[in-house]
Amino acid sequence: PPLIAYTQFLGTSLWGDTAFGVRFFSPVIAAALGLMLLRFFAREANARAGFFLLLIVTATPLLSAGAVLMTIDPLSVLFWTAAMLAGWRAVQENAPTSRWLWVGLWMGLGFLSKYTELFQVLCWGVFFALWPPARRHLRRPGPYLALLMNLVCALPVLVWNWQHDWITVTHVAGVAGTGKAWEFTLRYVGEFLGAEAGLLNPVFFVGMIWAAVAFWRRGRRDPRLVYFFSMGAPLFLAYLLHSFRSRVLPNWIAPSVLPLLCLMVIYWDTRWRLGAARLKPWLIAGLTLGFVAVVLGHNSDLIPKLINRRLPVNLDPLRRVRGWSEAARLVGEARKDLLAEGKPVFIIGDHYGLVGQISFYLPVAKAAVASEPLVFYRTDPRVVNQFHFWPGYQSRKGQNAIFVRELSRDRPQPRPVPMEVQREFESVTDLGVRNVMSHRRVLRPLQIFACRGLR
Repeated sequence: PPLIAYTQFLGTSLWGDTAFGVRFFSPVIAAALGLMLLRFFAREANARAGFFLLLIVTATPLLSAGAVLMTIDPLSVLFWTAAMLAGWRAVQENAPTSRWLWVGLWMGLGFLSKYTELFQVLCWGVFFALWPPARRHLRRPGPYLALLMNLVCALPVLVWNWQHDWITVTHVAGVAGTGKAWEFTLRYVGEFLGAEAGLLNPVFFVGMIWAAVAFWRRGRRDPRLVYFFSMGAPLFLAYLLHSFRSRVLPNWIAPSVLPLLCLMVIYWDTRWRLGAARLKPWLIAGLTLGFVAVVLGHNSDLIPKLINRRLPVNLDPLRRVRGWSEAARLVGEARKDLLAEGKPVFIIGDHYGLVGQISFYLPVAKAAVASEPLVFYRTDPRVVNQFHFWPGYQSRKGQNAIFVRELSRDRPQPRPVPMEVQREFESVTDLGVRNVMSHRRVLRPLQIFACRGLR
């Protein structure tokens, strides 16, 4: 969806094409979410519970990462939460119909952020099923106006897909594995639950699950608990069920986290005020564990100072964001060597992420990207990413190119250039593997080829 592009355009327009400009709106979104939740809890529960909710959110590694990295997930979580909080006001007995328009707008912007927003329609269905007093709204125009507003917001995506053979539907279906027969497996369930327990903070993960199960078993009389359960549990359970079939990435459940944490805080705050639970030791343990994990996750170079040794590269939480300037420098050096032969040289990446990183961190590529891009994704007959719809390098007939791919760090076995690329050039020469190092250890091996004479 397009909203991530608009957001990063605005951030870089304000602060330039820098990492700060790209990531600027992520902490802004985190602050907005904190203010929204605190105001809601002050009105619907109590301010103290809202204060501790914000501490818990800050001590949850998955949400903390979303407060500094500007991916589609912060936008998705922002608008899911905005729709959820607006929806609570819309389902009150004497609420004006206009409040449903805000629900539809926030859901529509959520859809323009990430297609996971479609699950929130299911969440509304679950809420109406579990809380009969809310069903009176189904006899009023409000929910249908919200759906209409949602559809209006979705029109850009729908029109673009209609013009491009519904490629998004094909792509999302491929990611979901809908073309494969359902085969039950336990291979991914433990991986999914283990990853979520770690990223959501083990103490709070258990507290969240406990609260959800206890709420379900002991009666569903508190409409707030019913509502937050409905806004979070269906998405989480859908991906848990999917993990019995294939791998589920930990961030896919991101929009469900805040509703389930709200459920947890309201449930346990009520139990504490009734004197039925001793929560202080668990709260201290969860916050301490969470804040330590968040600090080390933001700067893993602190770990050697604590344990006098570095983590293995595979366990470094920052391994995916390290070394890109060095990777771009190595590719730039290979291009400079090939330029000595007297022909223009462009760069071809084997992965769309690699194309983006080199475009951003290689100065000559960054300077040229707005006028005549220097870095391209390789030719591929399949539509596997957005570069398929961008201008390629076919207009550079006769020029040379550097082809680069990132190899597996654990098994860096060199591979030949893809056949589509080989056929495009008169000759292809393997320049070997060049390693991006971090603290004298291999962070990412890059296999580089010199491709001469684009046909």
